Amino acid sequence: MPSIRIHGRAEVYPCNLTTSILNTLMKNGYPIATLCGGRAACGKDVIRIREGLRFTSPRREVEMRRLAALEAAGEPSGEDIRLACQTYVRGDVVIEVFHVRSDGEAVAGSS
Repeated sequence: MPSIRIHGRAEVYPCNLTTSILNTLMKNGYPIATLCGGRAACGKDVIRIREGLRFTSPRREVEMRRLAALEAAGEPSGEDIRLACQTYVRGDVVIEVFHVRSDGEAVAGSS
């Protein structure tokens, strides 16, 4: 079974091919930020794939458009930058989360 690990943390979150990184993290209590609930509209769940990029699902058009808008607004960019809500994995990955929740709201932060 594939797994997700947050860079710099010990926890490992088992995942499957049909659940996005966002939903896997939320299900396991990790406070990743999201305002739209996984529709690629808010971009708060931007992540970097630090290891295992080859195990991630291909980008779809909706994700590419949102990432382009985020890049224009100053968010990180590159092949390894993804939206957690649009990314599924079929092997072990290590990710960096750029925004986490605080008091139920999305705020900038790094893990």
